[in-house]
Amino acid sequence: MKIMKKLFIIIYLLANIVVLGACGDVESAGEPQPRVPRVEVESENYYVQIVQENIDGVAFVYRWLDMDTASKYVITLNYEGTAETLEIEDKSILTYDGVRELLFTNRQIMEYMRTFGLDGKEAQLSITLEAFQADGAPITSEAAKASKTSKIDIILGPGVELNPDLE
Repeated sequence: MKIMKKLFIIIYLLANIVVLGACGDVESAGEPQPRVPRVEVESENYYVQIVQENIDGVAFVYRWLDMDTASKYVITLNYEGTAETLEIEDKSILTYDGVRELLFTNRQIMEYMRTFGLDGKEAQLSITLEAFQADGAPITSEAAKASKTSKIDIILGPGVELNPDLE
């Protein structure tokens, strides 16, 4: 019994020495690296198919990671091939794990298509998210803009028209 107890103590001490030796091998804790602020959106592509059955439904939910230093987000839509943009009001909500969400409905998408003067059954818009500090300075560089721009492919189904009488 005494031999077992001594053997246990010896094994315990050896294990502690090995653990302390392994922890002592770290040369330094390292230098903290600066965090490059960037806007991260959930998806590069959104696909919207509007048919009579879902005309009053949700087209998609636009999600991005909230930035602590951002006091304002600017969301713009652009029709491919034009310089014209449309600013979207930021009515996003902060959800779980620092994710912001902005809901787009099918009717809103159709209204945006009308605003751009589109009358076809298919279109591709781009949506860009930009973050700004309280003093109005952009948080990210212009070069990073492409990484926060997503494409929205839109298809109108049979019987869905972009007429002004959607109400």
